[in-house]
Amino acid sequence: MLCFLIAIGLAICGLSACFDKSERPEHTAASDSTVPDKRQTQTFIGPHHEQTRQYSYYAFERESQWDSLNELKVYGRPAAAFSAHPDYKIFGWHVYAGGSAYRSYNFDLLWAVAYFSYDLDPHSGGYKTIHQWKNSALVDSAHRHGCKVFLTVTNFGEKNNRIFLDKPKAQRQLGDSLTALLRLRGAAGINIDFESVPGSHRQQFADWIISLSKRLKTANPAWQVSLALYAVDYHKVFDIAAIDSHIDFYTLMGYDYYGGFSQVAGPVAPLHSSTMWGEASIESSVNYYLNAGIRAGKLILGLPYYGAEWRVADEKLPSAARRFISHPPYRFVKHKYADSLKMKFRLDEQSASTYLSFKGPAGDERQLWYDDSLSLAIKYEWIKSKGLAGPGIWALGYDHGHEELWNLLGREFGRVVE
Repeated sequence: MLCFLIAIGLAICGLSACFDKSERPEHTAASDSTVPDKRQTQTFIGPHHEQTRQYSYYAFERESQWDSLNELKVYGRPAAAFSAHPDYKIFGWHVYAGGSAYRSYNFDLLWAVAYFSYDLDPHSGGYKTIHQWKNSALVDSAHRHGCKVFLTVTNFGEKNNRIFLDKPKAQRQLGDSLTALLRLRGAAGINIDFESVPGSHRQQFADWIISLSKRLKTANPAWQVSLALYAVDYHKVFDIAAIDSHIDFYTLMGYDYYGGFSQVAGPVAPLHSSTMWGEASIESSVNYYLNAGIRAGKLILGLPYYGAEWRVADEKLPSAARRFISHPPYRFVKHKYADSLKMKFRLDEQSASTYLSFKGPAGDERQLWYDDSLSLAIKYEWIKSKGLAGPGIWALGYDHGHEELWNLLGREFGRVVE
């Protein structure tokens, strides 16, 4: 049982999904249900950043070590009846801590997978770690099925971004390092994921993106450069007009609208703006970037394969958050609540998200929000109606052992294998 609990380290907040952390700070009730001002500060930690912080406690050097920790089982290849459709791009991130979970991925259905990640040393431009990039069979498996492989480049925190963007020598070193690593694995390009870039460095950020794109495309014109966009660009760090001609496609992080920073419990990925859930939503984020000049066909909408659980004041919507508990992955939500306890989730039509109100072990009121095949189907139809490139998955493997989300992707964006 203990090993199973450890396996929940595949959650976006790692081991916090397994235990009720009583030392977590309380969140007080809010008079409104919009995303609070705390999200606009540099203290906000996004899901990708939190992922890296949690897993840094493990100094594993082999995928087999992650497999052992996670008690990983291979369940075969789901959605085998579908292959990639030429009109859509299904994009997913593989987090190194997933070990060899990729053995269950349907690479025939995926357009591309991004290995997470090249963890940047902002002082030198080299990497703190690239995990198993040099030898992971993920790359070979994807290539055998015609699936592109990208290397995600990460730099988190305002301080780290200031350091790197003020160091031309480090920027040149990063370009050289990426060139070598992409060649080594026959990769298709990079996915830039720099979070908490200060607004004061907007120009430096744009200049660096342009310079790096030119550097890589000189080395190999076929390489693609993609950029991860914030759900809400509060500090206006993306100069789309300047960088767009140098970016092949964008991946919008369409999640974490509500989370540990929220004063109320709410949907991780609300589809529409509403009186109940506020202006910030997937729809408002997408429209913002389209209005900034991004063509719909260049925008992949990332959606969460994880949820958010709170202790709350009562059963109503929205309910004041008393304490944030965890970000459980889809597989944990299904195992603990939907399958084992047979709890019935409800669809919140305003946000197109599923939620559960229930009693915790101590009789406390709780709410859990996540996306299942019903809510994701609504969002997938919306992606098609907007003419977007396709869906993104944060992260592949969070649904390990469950086939329904793969089958949904196949039905919505795939092509039936004859």
